[in-house]
Amino acid sequence: MVTDAEKMMKNYTAAWNLHDVNKILSFFTDDCIYEDVALGLVNHGKKELTDFINRITLAYPDFKFEVKSVFQAGDWLADEWVMTGTWAHSSNPKMPATGKKFSIRGASVQELRNGKIRRNSDYWDRVTFRQQVGLVPATSK
Repeated sequence: MVTDAEKMMKNYTAAWNLHDVNKILSFFTDDCIYEDVALGLVNHGKKELTDFINRITLAYPDFKFEVKSVFQAGDWLADEWVMTGTWAHSSNPKMPATGKKFSIRGASVQELRNGKIRRNSDYWDRVTFRQQVGLVPATSK
């Protein structure tokens, strides 16, 4: 049986995978907070979130999310995911895009208000990303 949380995450993920900014924004409250912990970025409100989404879709034009698990407890929702894509563009001249592919595991925690995301925090391993796209050497195991 599919839960409401799983249905919401399926639709939310589909919007990200389509790079549909307006559809992504429809899942958020107007006063949303979107935090990318690995990048140290916090976006306040839909205007900042729109800018963030546009930067992501420019940098990784083929990125996709695959949700692995979802759970909900009251007004809190969490999901594990794998993000894949190609680093195609960088606005930072000190870190030029390499054109290399990546596949990174991560998790998001969302606080809900009236069925919409009021706060989202994404957690993923920036070092693994940097290794996969060729910015730093991979460590031997």
